This record gives sequence, C-alpha cells and structure tokens, in this order.
Amino acid sequence: MKGRAMRNMMKLWAVVLLFGTVLFGAELHWEEDTATAFAKAKAENKNVMLMVEASRCRWCEKMKEETLSNEEVQKRLQNYILVKVLRSDKEEMKVLPESYYPAPSTFFMTPDGEIIERAIGFFEAEDFITYINDVEAN
Repeated sequence: MKGRAMRNMMKLWAVVLLFGTVLFGAELHWEEDTATAFAKAKAENKNVMLMVEASRCRWCEKMKEETLSNEEVQKRLQNYILVKVLRSDKEEMKVLPESYYPAPSTFFMTPDGEIIERAIGFFEAEDFITYINDVEAN
C-alpha cells in the first residue's frame, strides 16, 4: 500500500507543477552572460533585454519582486532574450556605451547590440510595459 500511495502522491505533484506553471505563468529565463544572450538573440532573431543590477541593491530587488514578477510583464518578455549584468562586472558591462549606469538600469537592444530603449531606475509594472510598447513600436 505504501508504494501505491507514494505513486499517487507523485502523480498529484506532477499535476500541481504542470498546472501551476500554466496558471501562474512561466518564470523568466535569464541567460548566463551577454555573449550567450546576444548569440541566442541573433539565432532566434529576437531583441535582448539587459538589466544592470548591483549587489545589495534594494531597488533591483524591488524591480525583480514587483515588476518582473508581474504576469503581463512576464508574458511580454517571452519575446526577448533576457540577461542580467552586475554593474561591477567590467567585462560584461562592455556591451554598453558607457561604463557606469545606476542600478537597476534596463536596456532593450537589437541582436547586434544597438540600444533601442533604456529605462533607468525602478519602474512599476504598468510603466515598464510602456517601455516594452515603445520598443515594439520601433
């Protein structure tokens, strides 16, 4: 009986996980580094959303917890290749024209690295979506 109960429990968890992803949206996928992100963007003909963040940055955390966890924002960002860059990582920051940006800073870029739109600082989900709209209008 123990084995059967365990199998039933496993099936239940599989269903919960499957429907949980469908109901609550898929979590955003972030590439490991800018080289991978831009290579994937070229291969898939998608734009890149690059987020500059800093360690112990409360506004970066707020951006992730409130804005980037918003269902509509997540849905809209499925059309982009996403990558986070630590402001202190000088090598990764070379993809941007200047060496310093406040955190958080978000850049929408072409697969070739051209900046389409930049959003400096924290934005509520509704305001962030206006930046996405501007990118998609160009």
